[in-house]
Amino acid sequence: MTEKRGVLSLWVFREIREDLYDSILEEEFGVDDYNEELLELGGSDDWEETPLRDVLSEMSLSESWSDQAVEKASKLGITKCRKAFIILNYNYNPKVVPKQPVDPVFIGSFKFNY
Repeated sequence: MTEKRGVLSLWVFREIREDLYDSILEEEFGVDDYNEELLELGGSDDWEETPLRDVLSEMSLSESWSDQAVEKASKLGITKCRKAFIILNYNYNPKVVPKQPVDPVFIGSFKFNY
């Protein structure tokens, strides 16, 4: 289990996903041990490309972690996204899956404050 209080994990979608399904975390990232109540999805309902900062600002407790996330995403060449999702109190280890999917992109794990 990679539960860790005060840490969240962030993924962003850069492409439109018509095949968005409930088991995406398990099938594409090997994540099967998280509290579903702590999963949050943000972004455009119509999958419109939106500045990443705008998408993250609408998510829980974003004032304590979004600046770091935007900076890290920018280093990966990501400044816009269509959707993003976080899992609160979860520290994802990308080494769980040897080959990460192209999209969504795991941006990282960040500390947040309640």
